[in-house]
Amino acid sequence: MSNQALMAWSVVVVAISFAALCVYLIVTLKAARETLVSVQGTIKEANQTVGMLHTKVEDLTNNVKVISEDVKNKIRSTDDFFQAARNAGVTLKETTGAVKDISSTLSRAVRQQVAALEPGPENKKTWTEWFKIGMNVVSAIRSAKQQNKEEKAIVAAERQEEEHRLYDSAAYVPEPFQPGSHRVYNGHSHN
Repeated sequence: MSNQALMAWSVVVVAISFAALCVYLIVTLKAARETLVSVQGTIKEANQTVGMLHTKVEDLTNNVKVISEDVKNKIRSTDDFFQAARNAGVTLKETTGAVKDISSTLSRAVRQQVAALEPGPENKKTWTEWFKIGMNVVSAIRSAKQQNKEEKAIVAAERQEEEHRLYDSAAYVPEPFQPGSHRVYNGHSHN
């Protein structure tokens, strides 16, 4: 084989190798293009999913805020109940004290009258003295009742002042029911 033939065969081998390399590059580039198209579609789907998840997370966050505000408002509304219970306890205590005072005043007056009624030569009373004794008992009862009424009036005035203060400071409308508030419940927007 001559040099020229060897050279010719070398050129043919190089040409075939170059053609094979070009075919291989074309096939590889087509596969890479298909992969890029597939990745682009996956990225679009992921963006759509992230967008949907973002809106759902926002809705969920808004719902949690609304629920927490509602729970806070309900907890605040129980303050009035506990204040009323506290006021009832104070009233009961004051009423018990007033009844105790009345009963002690009455029993003291009755004891004095009984001591005055004990028979003895010097304790014989005329009807005017008996009348005075009865009037003393009646006046003791009246003064105890008057004192009880005054105490009740003072307590009622204090209670009214406290209720007015509570209602004035705690006057609110739960936020979901305020006009113009924009709230989201169960994924739906309500105005």
